[in-house]
Amino acid sequence: MKLLIIRPQPGNDASAKRAREAGFDPVQLPFFEVRARGWDAPDPSHFDALLITSANGVRHAGAGLDIYSALPVHAVGRNSADAVAAKGLTLASTGTKGVDEALQLAVAAGHHRLLWLTGQDHTRFEAPESLQIETRIVYAVEPAELPSDARFIVASADMVALHSARAARKFAEFVDAHGLSRTNIRLAAFSEAIADAAGPGWQSIAIARHPSDEALLSAARALGKQART
Repeated sequence: MKLLIIRPQPGNDASAKRAREAGFDPVQLPFFEVRARGWDAPDPSHFDALLITSANGVRHAGAGLDIYSALPVHAVGRNSADAVAAKGLTLASTGTKGVDEALQLAVAAGHHRLLWLTGQDHTRFEAPESLQIETRIVYAVEPAELPSDARFIVASADMVALHSARAARKFAEFVDAHGLSRTNIRLAAFSEAIADAAGPGWQSIAIARHPSDEALLSAARALGKQART
């Protein structure tokens, strides 16, 4: 099954590798590029822990991240957790079911003052009243220049993997702008919110049970089997 992966690098390569190992035929077409943004790093003594909802929050934080090496980190999803570990930071918890679980785990650990390192276009969430969350924008995700045969690449894929709400919206815009029919396209989304961001009219949508490539690929495989029966 040809699985189109449109997330930016280096996540695109990582997802493609996992898809290949799971028996898919990954097709890589990054719709975005991630670029670091300058940011002011507040005093680490003001926080109990870091909140990381995307691996990009670690990869693109730059030298400013170094002063928080003593703080534990609450991550959302395996990809974020892997990036935290690769940076040598202390992983306190991994919210495999999304940001709500990560926040609950932070509260349970007695961490009530969080510094959230995130991207310019991030999804807002409602935090428990006991939490104080300060936000810093450390990266921006910008549209990539697509190759001239992008329409053909999209049309020839069996399914499209969507890792973010922004990617879902951008992909839907691309499909509509290039005269492709949503009814011919199957999607595999990282979460229900991401599936909602893609809008209606698709042939079918598989939704991962938790935010990881493994869960996404499992959902995609199940949907593919349904299509063949």
